[in-house]
Amino acid sequence: MKNKQVKYDKFSVETIYIGESVDLKKVQEGIKHYSFLNRDVPLVMKVLKDQYVVLTKFGTITFWNIPTRLHLQLTKEIQPYVKNKRDNYAYDEDTKVLIGGSIEKVTFEKVYSESLGVEKIKIISHVLSQSVALERYEDDIEKSLTELEGIVENLKLRGKAFLSEKELLKQIGRVLSVKQTVISHLSIFDKPDEIWESPELERLYNRMDAEYDLRARFDVLDKKANYLSDISKMLMEF
Repeated sequence: MKNKQVKYDKFSVETIYIGESVDLKKVQEGIKHYSFLNRDVPLVMKVLKDQYVVLTKFGTITFWNIPTRLHLQLTKEIQPYVKNKRDNYAYDEDTKVLIGGSIEKVTFEKVYSESLGVEKIKIISHVLSQSVALERYEDDIEKSLTELEGIVENLKLRGKAFLSEKELLKQIGRVLSVKQTVISHLSIFDKPDEIWESPELERLYNRMDAEYDLRARFDVLDKKANYLSDISKMLMEF
């Protein structure tokens, strides 16, 4: 006897980075033509049946079953409430969410779940958003490390930074700005409040956290940020 094939409800989910932060309160005040399914964070907007947009305060937007042609329109509507926005950031994550059957499983490409509600939409979107934000900060810190390594190497070999005082101070300012941005957004790496009240949501979050290697990536990021801070102090003294 053949096993009955499970028919899943399928969702295409994509998270992109749109800016340093999103004012979720002003989004709710300014955008009235969509339904908001909650009032806390992350914020879930219902666009049409089985189509959702999820916003975090740390600068990400997650599309659930949103056609490509609507991405630009929806992003444009959100932009007035975004700080330090750009036309394009190269940071994104995508996955498929399959609802139905009895499987509860997470892989890097798919999330299987028996059912889908607002809380699960929030958890899945939150993890994807954490990964995207980490990618942005990882990139910023790597660029700063590369710039500083050249200065440190010149100091070691020649005893000179080969930069004017003004240029050196600008470099230190850029490094400290990256460090400050990371520190001010450390809360993005906290676990969502919902998981403390639901073992099912906690399992989902932990599975996704492990699949996207969030904790290890954050620990590396934190060490590099501290190293940047130490080098900046040394250059200030120099």
